[in-house]
Amino acid sequence: MRKVLLTLIALTGVVSFSATADARWYKKDVDERGSKCYLVEYIPSLYKYNTRGKLVTGESTTWTGDIEDGATIYHRRNPSVYITTKKLVEKDHYTLVPC
Repeated sequence: MRKVLLTLIALTGVVSFSATADARWYKKDVDERGSKCYLVEYIPSLYKYNTRGKLVTGESTTWTGDIEDGATIYHRRNPSVYITTKKLVEKDHYTLVPC
């Protein structure tokens, strides 16, 4: 049964493809000098940013509050502070893309 179904499907596919095959004539302008067409595309500079570039202050902890009976004392963590640096990976340029 499976072979019969596969054969029928294959036959209908062959018939449908053969019915749509058509020979067409068209005119195309050909440049005899062999010149080529290109599109100009601008590529901007590419930078790599490092958020942990230059260390300003390191990590620290602080205690705040009054040391008294019943007072609240807070222990805070102060994360490190950095200055972001950037590095040039690829300079800006133009590129030609074939048409």
